[in-house]
Formats: sequence, C-alpha cells, structure tokens
Amino acid sequence: MQSVIAYSARNCTMEESERQEIRSLMADPQTMYTGQTAQGGIRSQEKRFLDLLDRMRNNTAGVYCVHLHLSELRPSHRQPHFMRMVGRSLDTLANQQDVKVFNFANSDVVLLCRNTPVDDVDDAVFRVRALFNEDPLAQTEDGSAEDKFSSWYDFSQPNDFHDLEVAIKTILEAREDLRAQQIYSQSSGRASQIMTGEPLTPDLLNPIQKKLMEVRVGDLVHRQPAVTITGGKKQDLAFREHFIAMNELRERVCPDVNLFSGHWLFQYLSETIDARVLEVLSRFDFMTMEHAISVNLNLSTVMARPFQNFHAVVNDNSDKVIVEIQIIDIFADMDNYEYTRDWLHDHGYRVLIDGLNPLTLEFFDPTPLKADFIKMSWGPDLRGGVRKEQSQAIRQVVAKMKRGAAILARVDNEEAVSWGLGLGILSFQGHFIDKVVHKMAERGLIA
Repeated sequence: MQSVIAYSARNCTMEESERQEIRSLMADPQTMYTGQTAQGGIRSQEKRFLDLLDRMRNNTAGVYCVHLHLSELRPSHRQPHFMRMVGRSLDTLANQQDVKVFNFANSDVVLLCRNTPVDDVDDAVFRVRALFNEDPLAQTEDGSAEDKFSSWYDFSQPNDFHDLEVAIKTILEAREDLRAQQIYSQSSGRASQIMTGEPLTPDLLNPIQKKLMEVRVGDLVHRQPAVTITGGKKQDLAFREHFIAMNELRERVCPDVNLFSGHWLFQYLSETIDARVLEVLSRFDFMTMEHAISVNLNLSTVMARPFQNFHAVVNDNSDKVIVEIQIIDIFADMDNYEYTRDWLHDHGYRVLIDGLNPLTLEFFDPTPLKADFIKMSWGPDLRGGVRKEQSQAIRQVVAKMKRGAAILARVDNEEAVSWGLGLGILSFQGHFIDKVVHKMAERGLIA
C-alpha cells in the first residue's frame, strides 16, 4: 500500500453525474486513445494525457495517478523487449479495472486510475518493478520517500494535480526539443530527421540523384562552430563543422518525397550528397584558413573519387580538416573503418567519431577506435544529472583522450556546459555555443 495515497479508492464516493462525466473523459476512443485529432493528425501520448487532465481539472473525485519513471532506468533496461514486458504486465490491470495506461516517448508510463482499489494498482507496480530488480532505480523501498521508481498522485489534493501536470509538461517540452533537433540537426548534416511525403523507392533514386548533381547546393551548406575552454572562462574556436541542411535540400530536389523512409536507399543518396558538399568545400582557400573545418562523411566516400579530388585541393593543409564518421557507420564495417582511419591519419587528416550518447559510455569505450575526437550529444535524458556509475564511465573515457578531444554537442543551454565541465569535457557545440561565438565575434575575439 502506498502511504502517499491519502484515501482508499475503493471507498470513494461521488455523484452519478460526476461519475458519468469522468467515465466519458477516460473512454473517448476517437480522440484520446487512438491519438487522432479532429483534423486527422496524430497527438503524442503526452499531449493526450495533458488534454485529459485539462478536461478533468474541476472534476477529479476518485481519480489518482501513478507515474513510473522508466526513463531513469539504465539504457540496457530500456530496450524495446523490456517495454513490451511492461505493457503485458499492465494489460491485466487495464482490462480488469478502470485504468488507462499512457506510454510516453521517453519510456515513462503513467497509470490514470478511477475508483480503482489502490492495492490492485500497487500489486501491478510491484510486478513492473520486479522486472528491473537488478537496476538501481528499482532497488529503493517501494513507497518510501527515496523511491525514484514511481510517484503517486492523489487528485483529491490540489498540489498533486498541479505537480503531475508540471512533470508531464516538462517531459513534453523535452520531447518536442528532441523532435526539433531531429528535424533540423546542427550536429550532423545526415542526422535522422522526421519527414512526410511519398516513400523513397528504387524507381525514384536515379531521377533524385541526377537532380542532386545538378542543383545549386552552396547556399544550403551551413556551418556550426565548436569551442574549447582553454582556461578559466576563455574559449578558443576548435573548428567549424560544415553540413548540408537536409530539409532545405529536400525542398529543392524532391519536396514530395520522404528521403528518410528507406534507410539503405538514403544511404546510397547520401554518397552523392557527400560529393556535393566536398565540391563546395573545395572552393575554400586552405592556405589562408585560420581555423579547422569538419565535415561528416560516409566511410565509403573517403576512398572514392570525390574525396580524392578534395584531397588534391587541400594538399599540404590536411591538418585543417577533420573528417566526422558516424559510429553506426563504423560498426557496420570495422575493417573498412580501420583502413580509412589509417589512410586519413597518414595523410594528415584528423578523425572524429560522431553519434555517441554519453550514457552508453558505461558499456562502450570508444578510445580503442583511435580517433582524434569523439562527439557525444546532450539531450533530455541527461538533464538533472546521471548515476554515479555513468559519471565515472564518462570521466574515464574523457581522461584517456587528449585535452579537448571529447566534444559535447547539441548544447542548448548553460546547464549542458556546466554538466560537461563537471565530467572533464572541455569542447562544446550547439545552439548555445553559436550565441557564445557570435558574442566573441562582436567583441573582435574571433573572425
């Protein structure tokens, strides 16, 4: 029994009119549980839950919620098969009682209960907790003040309703921030993005590739700085990453096609995109270039003709070029990565491994890959800190690398910089850093 629940749902009483209204709010399949809006769009579970809360605001008798903080589990315990097990564990409760289950994008689960015996819900939460009994999150005492696995909210208490609403709005904001980064990622020109439109098919490849080779792309190549904190509050420009804005390119080449609907087909197209970006970068004067540049490329591009043509232009200034390679590309062909990395190093280039998540460093050490830099992405799952074991793993990896070689990307606020500095990370990239560099330029500290 949860001590924070101040009443027994089994004994709640309410007027029949109130009961009917709440029942209708919690069982509206057209708008609440299929996710369909009146306009035919899809609403997230977070928005659907907040909509329901808003409609119940003045009529919450007999209602309570349980928030399962599954997003705080270790990454290995947030895998899809674990989430399916959670769903099956809660199905019985939802089928037998007036309980609605909301599955959020960050893996959290919320149970909205009306006139449901607390003991029944408590038993279901215990079964879910038992699935993760080896995870530190589940090892706190059930219902104690230190319990981080679940939070219970009694809607007869005004503060509880407000606190839950704020918590879910925070989750929704983090989800929308992440979605915005996916739509227009400034840490990688080939980052996964959300698009609509006709699926990319083999029949469309040739005409799209032909147009890619013909259209103007120079104005679509954006750049984003990375800075290294060298001492005190002093920052030096480490490099500027150059990438193509995929949504803008799509609008110019094939506005009605979802380029990301077929991974391998897009992978084929991305080699043509690499060639066009290298063509633009070949116009730079590397002799007079003051700061290094970076470019995110497919492994297959480096040993192909477009990069070799670029190499002929760069010539003896290859130390001013950093080649970024996605970790997923490396895992797909480790032998090719090692050959390509050695070739780049032999010819004076530097190599950066992109696409890492700081939390995965607890299970994967990238330093044996012998890159010059690693880039990790700041995200909503890092806000509020990480577990001691994760912090230690990140510090150990950073400590093995040269000063400033570990980069925290997608930095959108000062909190991210403070978090990184606390773990020994000295190099940063993202929207917040853009503003810092702009201020440095205004003060004449950088060109």
